[in-house]
Amino acid sequence: MEQRVARVKDLLDRIDRRLSGIEKDLSVLPTITDHAALKADIAELKGRLSGLDHRLASRPTVWTIPSITFTTWALGSGILIAASKNLR
Repeated sequence: MEQRVARVKDLLDRIDRRLSGIEKDLSVLPTITDHAALKADIAELKGRLSGLDHRLASRPTVWTIPSITFTTWALGSGILIAASKNLR
């Protein structure tokens, strides 16, 4: 009889260990679903950033702005010089 009780105790200990392992595995599930939601958020942000990348690529560069400024000043100076020579 004592052997049977010892076997039952041993079986209950094994069942308890397995259940605690399953409980640990199940506790991970909410983080997995959060991870999937995080992946969806990251994909949405990547889409938005790619659109922003195209908009930034169409902006003038550092060298474009000074060259446009210099060109307009040069043209304006040329017009003023030509006008002053013709008006004298």
